[in-house]
Order: sequence, then C-alpha cells, then structure tokens
Amino acid sequence: MQQAASAPHSGLSLPVWSWLAIWAAVWIGGPTAILYATRGVFNGWHLALSIFLAINLLICGWEISLWHRIGDIRRWFHDPGNSPDRPRGNLYTTPITLREFFSTRLWARTWLGYAYWDDGYADPRSFGFTIDVGNGFSTLIPSLLFLVGMTVPLFSPVVLGIVGLLVFYQKFYGTCLYFFQFVYNRRYEGRAWAGLVGVVGGTNGLWLVFPAIGIYVCLRLIFENRFDVIWS
Repeated sequence: MQQAASAPHSGLSLPVWSWLAIWAAVWIGGPTAILYATRGVFNGWHLALSIFLAINLLICGWEISLWHRIGDIRRWFHDPGNSPDRPRGNLYTTPITLREFFSTRLWARTWLGYAYWDDGYADPRSFGFTIDVGNGFSTLIPSLLFLVGMTVPLFSPVVLGIVGLLVFYQKFYGTCLYFFQFVYNRRYEGRAWAGLVGVVGGTNGLWLVFPAIGIYVCLRLIFENRFDVIWS
C-alpha cells in the first residue's frame, strides 16, 4: 500500500530572518514604546538592556534546543554521510511558519553551524554545552521578569536590581570562563582568524559588554533605590 504524503505545513510562511525581525519589534520596540507612553522618556540604558534581553530570550530557546537535540547535532556533525536528515542551505532564508519558529529542531541548526568553530557544541561532555544549556534553563524566566520589570513597576528598584544582578553576573562570568577554556584548550587551531574574531569573539563578546551594562544599572537600582537610571 502506498504511504500517504505528509500534509503540508499550514499558516503564514516567512523567511527565518523575517520572524527574527518581528521578534525584535515585539521585545525591543514593545518595551521602548511602553516606557515612552507611560513615562514620556526614551532611555539609552533601558534600550541597551531591552536589546540584550530580547536577544537573550531567543538564545535561551536555542540553548534549550541544544540540550534537546544534542543527539542530532552530534550525528549531523560527526557522521554527515549517514545523516540524510541533516539540514542544508541557509537557515536564515529558509521559509518557516510561526510554529516552526519555536521548533527545537530548527534552532539545532545554529549549533551545527557554530560547532565548526567550536566542536564542543557537538559534545555533551564539553564546557560550552554545559554552560549554555545551564544558561538556557536558569536565566529564561529571570530575564523575562527583568525586561518586564524595568518597563512597568512589577517590583521595587532593589528587588529588580537583585534579580538583574544575579542574571547579568552569571552571564558575564560564564562568558569569561568560556573564552578561557576556548583558548586554554586551543580550540582556535586550524580555524580562520577572521571567522574566529567575527563568530566566536563577536557573538560571545556581546555577553560581556551588555552584562557589564546590566551590572552597572542593577547596582544603581539597588544603591539608589529608585528607577531614575532607566526611567529618566
């Protein structure tokens, strides 16, 4: 008996980059617009942390996908010849539905690409795998709470500052350790320096710069016990 063809995906289909743009509009434009509408201000610190937290919320989903799909990533990376389901083509131009945007299989492709710069991401015993999976599960909710709480008064300035300080310090410290193990284990050997600087240094560098900004903002929230640093 001939097997029935699988049903086509239903719903609006857009390239991945378009869904990412919508994500940015919601999680960056939304808080910025709400702050302006409620406080009548546009604050640079608030905008910087909105950008970082919007990215981080997305990355948390990617990191959970890394944990959930590490078996696929290992197989795709180490045994591509025996992986007929191995993704091909440019991820960011691939047309997908909103449902597929939240698929762990889709974002496993980002780690397959990154594994060519750091093969630890195809190995669940590595530090990179462990720190990123840990960040995905442990900072998703606190990051969301901080993003909302720095836009509308859910918490006192001190409570918000403590929540943010825990999140931003963890990310800053974890990134420092990641760079240390990358260099110490000489994972840069055999790879193009331009790519290392752009891919490894550039992407991970964001997790040093923006958490440092977050630590500064959180310390002011705690010591001043008011929201002036992000609301004026």
